[in-house]
Amino acid sequence: MESKKTENIKTSADQESFPADPAQLDKVKEILHFLVNAVSAAKIFPSDHQTLANFLSDLHDRLKKFLDDNWKLELGIEEYAFTFGEKKVYEDPHPGKSLPFFFFKDGMQMLYFYKGLEKEELRGFLETIKKVALLPPEEGDIVNALWERDFANIRYLAPDDFLETKIGVGKRPLDIKVDKSELHSGRIALTPEDLEEVHANVLALEESKEGETETTNLPGQDKIKALFSPSDEKEMQEIEALLLSNRRLRAEEEYLNLMVEIIYLEDRLEQFPGIADVLKQRHQEAIRKTEFATASLLLRSLHEIKDIFAATNKRKADLVEGLIKEMTQETALAQLQQSLDLGAVTDLESLFSYLKLVGPEAARLVADLFENSKDPVFREKALDLLKQFGQADAGALMLLTQESKPTLAREIIAFLSHSEDRRVIPFLASFLGYKNKEIKLEAIQSLGKIENEKANKILLGFIADADEDVRTAAAENLKFFKDRQILDQIIALVSAKAFPKKSSKEKKAFYDFLGKSRSEEACVYLRKILRKSPFSPSFKQKEACLCAVRALEIMASPAAKEALKEGAQRRRGKIRKACLQALEKMTGENEPSPSERRTA
Repeated sequence: MESKKTENIKTSADQESFPADPAQLDKVKEILHFLVNAVSAAKIFPSDHQTLANFLSDLHDRLKKFLDDNWKLELGIEEYAFTFGEKKVYEDPHPGKSLPFFFFKDGMQMLYFYKGLEKEELRGFLETIKKVALLPPEEGDIVNALWERDFANIRYLAPDDFLETKIGVGKRPLDIKVDKSELHSGRIALTPEDLEEVHANVLALEESKEGETETTNLPGQDKIKALFSPSDEKEMQEIEALLLSNRRLRAEEEYLNLMVEIIYLEDRLEQFPGIADVLKQRHQEAIRKTEFATASLLLRSLHEIKDIFAATNKRKADLVEGLIKEMTQETALAQLQQSLDLGAVTDLESLFSYLKLVGPEAARLVADLFENSKDPVFREKALDLLKQFGQADAGALMLLTQESKPTLAREIIAFLSHSEDRRVIPFLASFLGYKNKEIKLEAIQSLGKIENEKANKILLGFIADADEDVRTAAAENLKFFKDRQILDQIIALVSAKAFPKKSSKEKKAFYDFLGKSRSEEACVYLRKILRKSPFSPSFKQKEACLCAVRALEIMASPAAKEALKEGAQRRRGKIRKACLQALEKMTGENEPSPSERRTA
C-alpha cells in the first residue's frame, strides 16, 4: 500500500500550470490575503474566538466560490512567494512571518485546494499551521503534520529526496551492543559506559524539548554530516536561524500587523471605528510601556495606508488621517511628557523615530527632552529633530523660545534666521524686551543676516539697550537702505554729549555705520570731526578723530578722500599718520604733494 506522503506527491500529475486570466489572478490574490490574515489570527486567538471565526468564514466563502467555478486552486510555492498560473500573486520577503517561506522551508513546492472543501477541514488546516509554527524549528515540520492529518481536499507536493535529507538531523544515535546469547535471560545487560551514554541521551532529549541549543559534538554526528554537502549544511543552518527568529516574533507585533492589514483590506467603512479603537488602545499601551518601536511601526503603517488611498479612496484616507491625529493629539503628548522617564528608555533611536512620525506637534516634548538631558549626543539628536520640525512648520519652533531656556532659544533663533517664513522678523522683534544678553545677541546676529528694512528698524531698537555689548552688536549689524531717518538718528546719537564717554569699540561700531552709509551727510559730519578738534586734543577727542578717519576710509568716496587729505595737512601726530595710511590704502598715495598743500 502506498504511503499517504507518496500519494500526495503523486498529485503532481495534475500540477500542469496554465497562464491565468487577470480576473482569476485578482481572485487568487484576494484569497491569499484572507489566508494570510486567517493564519495570523489563528496564531493569536483561541480556536473559539469570534475574530478567528469571522476570518475563517470570509476565507471559506471566497475559496468555495472559486472552487465551485474552477474545481481546484493550485498554488506554486517559492521561497518568499506564492504563484498561480506562473504569476506571483503574493510575496512576503520577511522570513520571520512569511507564509510562503513557512511551507517552502520544509520542502513543499505546491499546495492544492479542491472543490468540496468544508469549513471544518479549513479550520483544521489553520490549526495545523498554528501548531507547527509554535514548535521549535528542529521539531516543527508542516509537511509531516499535513501528512498525519490527511485532509481530503487539501493536498501538497513535497519531494521525498528533500524530506529524506532531514531524517536524523540533530538526533544522537544510540550505540547499544547486545549479546544475542543472553537474550534467553529476558534482559539485556548494559555496561557502565552504555548506561552513561543512555543517561546522556535522555538529558540531551530533555534539553532539546526545553528549546536549548543541542550539543554539536555528539557521537555519530560526523557520519550524518557526511551526508550533506557544505552548501546544504549552511542552508539548513540559515533556515533554522530564521525559524528561531520567527519563534521570537512577539505576539503583539503579529497582532499589530494583522490589524493594520485588516484596515488596508476592509472596504466596509462602518467597520472602521471598531478597528480604530483597537489600534488606539494598542498605541496607548505601547507608549505606556515605552515600546516606541511598536508605536513607530503602527504610525508608519497608518501613514503608508493613508498615502495609498489618498488618490483612490479619499474617504478611507481621511478616516486613517483622523485616526493618526487622535493618536498624536496634544493631550496624548502631554500625558507622554508627564510619564516619560528617559532613564527607562532603552531604545532612543525608536523614541526619536516615533517623535519624528508625530511631527511638529511633538516639538514642545522634544524641546523639554533637550533641556532635561545632559547627554551631548542625545541633545544633538533632539536638536536635529527640532530643526526638521522647523523646516515643516517654523511657527512650532517660535513657540518654544523662553528666556529660562537660553541654550535652546539661541539654537532656534540661529536656525530660523535662514528661514523664509514671513513671521521670522516679528518673532525676532520679541527679544527686544528680553533680559538675557546671550539671547539678544543671537537675535541681533540673525537680524543682521536678513536684508530687509524691517529687520534694520528692529536693530535700531537694540541700540537703546542698557548693555554696551548689545548696543555695539546692533550698530555693527545695522545697514543703510537710503533711509534718511535712520541716518539722522545715528548722527544725533554720536553728536550727543554722552557719546564721547562710550567705549572705543562702541564708538567704532557707530562711526563705521556712517562710513558704510556712503552718504553725503555722513561725510560732512565726519569732516567736521576732523576740523573742529583743537590743536592739542584730549584723549576722547583724539579717539573720535581716529574713528572718523576709519569711517572715511570705509566710505572711500571722492569727498571722503578730500576730507582725509585735508586732515593730513591740518593735523599732526597719530591723526595725521592715520589719514595718510587711509589715503595710501585708498589711492596708493603716501603724502600730499606741495601743490596739494598750497591748494588746501
